[in-house]
Amino acid sequence: MDLPSYNCVLCHHNKIETLFHLLLECPFAQECWIQLGLFSDLQLEPFSILSTFKTQLQVPFFMEIIIIMSWCIWMARNDSIFRAIPPTTQGAITRFKTIYSLVLHRVKEVWKQPMVEWLDQML
Repeated sequence: MDLPSYNCVLCHHNKIETLFHLLLECPFAQECWIQLGLFSDLQLEPFSILSTFKTQLQVPFFMEIIIIMSWCIWMARNDSIFRAIPPTTQGAITRFKTIYSLVLHRVKEVWKQPMVEWLDQML
């Protein structure tokens, strides 16, 4: 598959779309993380950034939050490429809330109330 460009479609900085750029470095992704109250130091290694997210979240279900937001950023990228839907952080946050709410149906009972409270508090 030959693509016309390998640059990130979520920003206009002519940066090659790497996994690090797409999920952490891209201004679009950074704004998505900020909407969740998560701030990253891009000088750190990716694993260290995720560790800082864990520390900032201070909840046992931190990985669910990180995975869902990463998925929402990825879907915003795909919607832009394949459906010509312009990416918006509000759209990503709306998708995050929807998917997070679906996850609540399958989570351990002990986590349900804290997860609902986290969502209500953060968003």
